[in-house]
Amino acid sequence: MKGVLVTAVVCLAAGLFVIFYFCHGTTGLSFAYPPSGCSIHIDITTTGVGVPGAVGLTLLGAFLLIIATIIAVIGMFRRRSDMEPTKRRETAFEE
Repeated sequence: MKGVLVTAVVCLAAGLFVIFYFCHGTTGLSFAYPPSGCSIHIDITTTGVGVPGAVGLTLLGAFLLIIATIIAVIGMFRRRSDMEPTKRRETAFEE
């Protein structure tokens, strides 16, 4: 389970890194009064050979994150006998 989660996070991070590395975009932030006039604008345009790899890595990471979540939910509802503390085996000392 931990391997799936770590792989998902690594794939998501790598995919987003490639998307932003090849990015040619703009951002804008505006504060105003009243607060309903505040806005943020993010325009991300990624071009080049990194796009197919970035999309693939991001989708794979998202898919693995969903699988890791399902595994964790199933693990919550399993029998908890494996989580109970083990009893110590006491041996009689021969004298």
